[in-house]
Amino acid sequence: MYGYNNDEKSSGSASFGLNQRVFMTKFEFNPNGGKDGAAQDCLDITFEFAGGAVRNYRQFPVTQAVDKDGNKVTNPKSKEMISAFNEFNSKITQIMKCYVTEEVLKRELAAANNFKSFCHILSNTLPKEFAEIPVDVFCQYQWQPKTDGETKYLEIPKNVKQGKVFAAAEEGNFKAVHINKEAGIVTYNGNDYPLTVTGKSASFTIGEKTFNIGSDKGLIYIAKVGDEIKTHSITRTGWFMDSNWAKTTNEDAPIQSSWD
Repeated sequence: MYGYNNDEKSSGSASFGLNQRVFMTKFEFNPNGGKDGAAQDCLDITFEFAGGAVRNYRQFPVTQAVDKDGNKVTNPKSKEMISAFNEFNSKITQIMKCYVTEEVLKRELAAANNFKSFCHILSNTLPKEFAEIPVDVFCQYQWQPKTDGETKYLEIPKNVKQGKVFAAAEEGNFKAVHINKEAGIVTYNGNDYPLTVTGKSASFTIGEKTFNIGSDKGLIYIAKVGDEIKTHSITRTGWFMDSNWAKTTNEDAPIQSSWD
């Protein structure tokens, strides 16, 4: 059911990867979220990116899931439906924790008993000035084009399985560090640096700073803040960076993603 779950088309000034100082301008229950305003409960969420690009992130109630054989499942006690609710709750929890504490969120959501009450509780829990509070958001490319064309557009991920999507705004002008485990290098600001991999750990040095990361990482972000070099909480794995979500065009793309 709906509740707390642990998380640890517009013109385009949104960019692939980390987008800083994004503002959530709408977060409200809408009973008419169907096509052309038809009756359909939803949670309307809108993000505005730097330069005015807007991304709608409308969320609908969890009504079904799919089992390993591709069959639809609607029994709310099934493992598939429980997993679908957990995925949904993790995504919303991650957004909310950009604005309120985990303790407050758990306490308030204890009273949620359906989708509508869940949405209203969340709306009432947000600070009144939430639209003025910046957050950081990760964007990816669509897994495959939605039409017969080759163009793939940026999107906010549908779930948080591949890593954190939403984070409270972190201080600093973060830049990408691309990690190529096979080649043994990392690339930052157009320059390559040696990467040392030891089992599940890896390390590299930029300037006088040595970074220790998991060997599965394919993308991290760093920024100099004062005398300190910080690493952003949003990262991605090497697998993700080799996937269609990180590509502007697909080569031999499978029909669909098992992560949808």
